[in-house]
Amino acid sequence: MNKTFLVVALIAVAVLGAWYFMSQSQAPAVDEVRETENTEAVEEIVGAENVIIFTSGGFSPNPLTVKVGDTVKFVNNSSVDFWPASAMHPTHKAYPGSDIEKCDTDERGSIFDACESIVPGGSFEFTFNEVGEWGYHNHLDAKFFGKVVVE
Repeated sequence: MNKTFLVVALIAVAVLGAWYFMSQSQAPAVDEVRETENTEAVEEIVGAENVIIFTSGGFSPNPLTVKVGDTVKFVNNSSVDFWPASAMHPTHKAYPGSDIEKCDTDERGSIFDACESIVPGGSFEFTFNEVGEWGYHNHLDAKFFGKVVVE
């Protein structure tokens, strides 16, 4: 009787454990749900033209091609802050006239640098007036980078 009870109890624990772990692996992560919901909202509000979306996977589209004088909107669709800025990390000097040292000056509005963290759901806009291929990155996590091609 004790052996039968023990075997039944072990089988029940194994079945319940397997069910629990399978249900956990099929549930999307909180970040995935937020990003999906935010992506739909972003597309609905701003459309797809000249918008770069930052998610936990990086920047998209990458690269983005625009015309001289076009404004690009960088939208934070992740669950963490980000800081879009011209390459190279940490100086931000690749785009003409840009430099992280100008963030606390009157020139702040003319440089390709958000100069601060952008919260989830927030955005930063920059108008590209120089022809070329302009690299950029997330200053808070420089492994994320992209390129804007200006024709």
